[in-house]
Amino acid sequence: MRIDRLTLTNFKGFARCEYAFHPEVNLLVGVNGTGKTSLLDALSVAIGGWFLGLRGYDTRHIRQHEVRLQANQATPKNGTSRRGASVNWETQYPCSVEASGLVMGKELTWTRTLTTPRGRTTYGGARAMKDLATRTEAAVRDGGDIVLPLLSYYGTGRLWDIPREQFQVKGEKLISRREKRSRLAGYRNSVDPRISVSDLTRWIAEQSWIEFQQAGEVPPAFSVVKRAILGCVERAKDLYFDPRRGQVVLEIDGQGAQPFDNLSDGQRTVMAMAGDIAQKAATLNPSLGADALGETPGVVLIDELDLHLHPVWQRRVIEDLRTTFSRMQFFASTHSPFLIQSLRSGDELLMLDGEPTAQLANKTLADIAEGIMGVPNPEVSKRYLEMKNTATDYLKALDQAVMAPEAKQAAFQEALAESIAPFADNPAYQAFLELKRAAKLGE
Repeated sequence: MRIDRLTLTNFKGFARCEYAFHPEVNLLVGVNGTGKTSLLDALSVAIGGWFLGLRGYDTRHIRQHEVRLQANQATPKNGTSRRGASVNWETQYPCSVEASGLVMGKELTWTRTLTTPRGRTTYGGARAMKDLATRTEAAVRDGGDIVLPLLSYYGTGRLWDIPREQFQVKGEKLISRREKRSRLAGYRNSVDPRISVSDLTRWIAEQSWIEFQQAGEVPPAFSVVKRAILGCVERAKDLYFDPRRGQVVLEIDGQGAQPFDNLSDGQRTVMAMAGDIAQKAATLNPSLGADALGETPGVVLIDELDLHLHPVWQRRVIEDLRTTFSRMQFFASTHSPFLIQSLRSGDELLMLDGEPTAQLANKTLADIAEGIMGVPNPEVSKRYLEMKNTATDYLKALDQAVMAPEAKQAAFQEALAESIAPFADNPAYQAFLELKRAAKLGE
């Protein structure tokens, strides 16, 4: 699957917007409130159309709170002032998400629509998608050798508040589902923005048990997942399941062997996400064997890709993902100039509050921060700029004070003292300006 265009009507903050996408990477950038997460939610509704035709797998509907609200202000009849006017918030229907792209080798356009406050998301506009998914499911259940698309959404809360017990798999849980997995199980939790760490841990435990039974021969699917995790987690060297601890263990250069619950948030996030994508690819397309990572197509949505990642890691994470999962189309939001700098071209940058630039690789972080992200003077801190501007204004005010009549001197003195009061934590700065005042005013 690949999404080429998306048209939103009355979805969250979008009255009507249309977007064209890159077939490989789409990095969503904009200040808070411009709609990065909303656009990812709309994309999850679009990919959710695939699950309309699969039995037993959740789709993603348009929710009532996602219908755009319009503020209508009532004008007082007495015509005096609008300050006391009431504001009415009215939902705007129809709310729709229309997508077009490539699905199972076919060019399709499909629409999901919500038309009334008590209604449900319609699928009439997505019938072609639904029918294609139904035929694909029937072919898979009949044993057809079909390459299935992978679909997955990872929100900002993908690893929040996970109980320690989910990191562990012990006893009979190791093999409880070993022989019950359908290829279509790779679609579990596809449009849920949270990662099921317990499912991933259990799957790795199952694969480790199979490896043990096969006298150390690593199952192809397990090999695929290990390769994905080691390719995406910085300085990772090996991965295995420790049955005594009941956890996945990652060996990291410079840190040694670390159980999952002892990893940093950044390490856990990337390991769980890469492992989840790889495990789904291996489950959906077992016939691809070792090529499942590079040959499985699909759409992956990631909110705040830079979440918990050190800048060194931010500079490589996009390239790691696109190299490991080379046929996937990625949509990710970010506030990181390091991620923007790592893009291959400006076509992969989707600005929600401005115009993109054609070349990014040759841009400095300062160029990106100021020219693309709108951060003024990124070379220095905001406080430094405030101190510098205050000092400039202070010295100008001193020149005015020298020329002012004696009656206004006290007011100048008070204003000067107030201007540098916020910087009391920097006595050298204050002392310098106060000495300037004494020299100018003869104090």
